[in-house]
Amino acid sequence: MHRKKYAPDILGEIKDVLDEIEERGDLLPKSELQEAITYLRNEWNAVVDIFNYGDTYLDNNMVERMNRYISLSRKNSLFFGSHKGAERGAILYTIALTCRMHKVNLFEYLTDVINRTAEWQPNTPIEKYRELLPDRWEKAND
Repeated sequence: MHRKKYAPDILGEIKDVLDEIEERGDLLPKSELQEAITYLRNEWNAVVDIFNYGDTYLDNNMVERMNRYISLSRKNSLFFGSHKGAERGAILYTIALTCRMHKVNLFEYLTDVINRTAEWQPNTPIEKYRELLPDRWEKAND
């Protein structure tokens, strides 16, 4: 609500200031300010979209927090034993972090998914597996 109410005027003022600075013509093409202005102009539609849609975040803090776990796992990664082991470890980290993002209990999730898929035939359609991804998962007994 606040975004749609206040953002258009503020964005209009920012655009006016950008226009004024560029009209002066006193910036060197490779100056940091000119590069920042060019970058903002190239990304202007994306900036406007942030304020048009309430589900767009103004920062990427959630992703940065998730990357923290990857950084912390680097020492553990030395002991995967092989490239295949490291690949499997990365898959498990991805599942764990996705569960965390969607507020899914990892232990309950893995227990349920392993029990369900143990009964499936080898030719089970891929879509059935996709329904078990953490963002779509619902416990079998719910």
